Amino acid sequence: MLMACSKLASTLANAYRNPVTINLDVARYADVLHMMEKGINPACEDSLLAWYPPEAQIHLDRPTVVCDKFSIIIFWYLLGAIDLPVQNVMVAATGKMSVPLARSVMCGAAANDNWRTHFSNFYPSQSKGTPGCINMSPTWFLQGHPVLKFHPQVVVTLKEFDGWSFSQAMYRLVALITAALRVMHPKLYWSSLATKLAMGLWAADKKLDEMGDHLREWASVFTALIIMCNHCSPLHHDPLSCAQWFDVMTTFSNYGIASMKIPNLGIKIAYPAGCMVARSGQIIRHGLDMANGDRTAWVWYMKDDVHEFVDIPRAGYSEYWSLTDAL
Repeated sequence: MLMACSKLASTLANAYRNPVTINLDVARYADVLHMMEKGINPACEDSLLAWYPPEAQIHLDRPTVVCDKFSIIIFWYLLGAIDLPVQNVMVAATGKMSVPLARSVMCGAAANDNWRTHFSNFYPSQSKGTPGCINMSPTWFLQGHPVLKFHPQVVVTLKEFDGWSFSQAMYRLVALITAALRVMHPKLYWSSLATKLAMGLWAADKKLDEMGDHLREWASVFTALIIMCNHCSPLHHDPLSCAQWFDVMTTFSNYGIASMKIPNLGIKIAYPAGCMVARSGQIIRHGLDMANGDRTAWVWYMKDDVHEFVDIPRAGYSEYWSLTDAL
């Protein structure tokens, strides 16, 4: 674990020393985006590009921090941040979820709201892996269940498919992700830590023992995780994310050359196994093509309704010059 932490720290420092500034005002761009814009409507995206055209096309192939013109960090690109032993742990942990992964793939007509699990966006495994896409969370609001009328629940996947074992298996990666977030976005780190502690106290007060137990095993400060295996993602935004926050993408398994496209910023990045990308999912329109081999991604994220439920203020943007003490 010491070697894994050392590698992560070195990658973070290298990224911070290699900032790239683009001519964009992220805060005002976020105001223009529709609250639930999914980024899969070409007409809407063409309109956004007309208002905010990228000045240049940038290809990133080394650790980098991308900032807007006011030094607000849009994303961290941490190439090679996750060492091979930790990737192997992720492979083993993902194997524990093979049943819900297989059940997640949906047939029928494709629609804008089911592309994540539609069969057309998966490809077969070359090494007995299980294509699929599942959400995991110890505190989750069901769709259409607003904060003021309902309370969060433990996601069924954690309750019914050996969630205890999975939560324990992801400890090593969680330690890295948590340490990275403490550096990349301190405001979000402290806000999320307070949210998790408050949710634990609420579950104890309401005698929700199952939720309390899962919260204790769920070591991450992020409240939710998506696991995607052999998935190609069309260009999209993540509308449930907050513009000021980071989701953290991690990738592993055996696959060839891959890249992530971010057309609204004019950026393309190399995306090999062991890569970590922390980005504003709501701001960044991104997509991944089919990989040559098996590719698995774990995407850590938070939903503001959980923070709202326990009265934790929404964390603001991460600013480049404010991080000098952390690094």
